Amino acid sequence: MSLIDIGTEALTLEALLYEAQGEITPEQEAQMDSLLARGADALDGAAWVLRKLENDESYLKAEALRYSNRAKSLAANADYLRSRMAFALDAAFSGKLKTERNTLWMQKSADTLQVELAADADLARLDVTDSEFVKKTYALDTQAVKQRYQAGDRIPDAIVVNEVPGKRSLRMR
Repeated sequence: MSLIDIGTEALTLEALLYEAQGEITPEQEAQMDSLLARGADALDGAAWVLRKLENDESYLKAEALRYSNRAKSLAANADYLRSRMAFALDAAFSGKLKTERNTLWMQKSADTLQVELAADADLARLDVTDSEFVKKTYALDTQAVKQRYQAGDRIPDAIVVNEVPGKRSLRMR
């Protein structure tokens, strides 16, 4: 296999993966397997494609973070402008202004109740004195089940334990 063939096959593999967008059809999988079965040079080319995909992923994650931060910044600016406009409406226009393009007014939302446990309160004591104010939830303690299972102790029939084999993965340097 020539160097040009290796590069061409790597580019074919890259194009196939980019077209698939994470959903590989059986035909695409067969084509990929055919390319990879051509030997060490084909796998070397595939390693190049893998590194490129991982680099593109890192770049896109960084861009997504940058866009997310920019969106948060714009939202903060909008909130700040909204509060300044509210101040101006209240201070200069008695809470209402009508122009050719906009009608702006201030409106109060409905009152709500905020309920929380006092900092020095004991939930267990509240449960004894006023149990209707305390929710009781039950959840399976998976750590305790794992410890008992690994120790070889009996697990109740109400609990299902499945051993999931470790996954083999490709490593590269």
